[in-house]
Amino acid sequence: MRSTQIRRSKANGNGEQNAAEDLSSTSVEQATELIRQAILSGQYGPGERLKVAELSKQFGFSPMPLREALRKLEGEGLIEIEPNRGATVRQLDRHFVEDLFEINTELRVFALKRGIRLMTLEKIDLLEGIVTAFEDAVARGDLERGLTLNRDFHAKIVEIGGNFEALRIFLRGWELIGAFRRRFGYGAGRQSGLAREKRLLVDAIKRHDLELGEAIIRMQHAAAMEDMLQRFQES
Repeated sequence: MRSTQIRRSKANGNGEQNAAEDLSSTSVEQATELIRQAILSGQYGPGERLKVAELSKQFGFSPMPLREALRKLEGEGLIEIEPNRGATVRQLDRHFVEDLFEINTELRVFALKRGIRLMTLEKIDLLEGIVTAFEDAVARGDLERGLTLNRDFHAKIVEIGGNFEALRIFLRGWELIGAFRRRFGYGAGRQSGLAREKRLLVDAIKRHDLELGEAIIRMQHAAAMEDMLQRFQES
């Protein structure tokens, strides 16, 4: 349905409007999301070639935003682009998921070590507000809102750490983690566990207890990995 709506909106505009849309970040992000979800859902299998002409026909985008989308997905590790062969889907296996989550965790630990001394009451209040909103989203069963708040909470800690290259890498990886969660969901009780872990982490930050904060992040990593791999294997 979504790709049909996109195709219809493009067809109804004039040439200048279409060219502007092709160059817009919105078109690239939409194309990236659609292709990403198609890969994670198994619509495109490992080793399968992704041809721009076929993607254009399926999703209703012209070649320019699709090529940009493929480059973004290459950066995420979902596809490989080789000369004279084009884009192909990578094998998404246990090792890929483990590597993705490990990098995410190490970036958060790195940011906590840099940022804990920079924490202020205002920043802690902001983190606590995100946790409260996350708890509300979990109680309402709002997966999409919960994913956004989960990202915002950890991204804020990475941002406070002050290394903006780390933040860029973190957010790029989180797009893929979020896509995995949209595809596979959470196991029973996992989101409630996330809320508890966030509260514990904020409490550790309040006390400037770096050792405890790192332990909580690594505990969260272990629980997230166990849950995700189980969901991944059951799919």
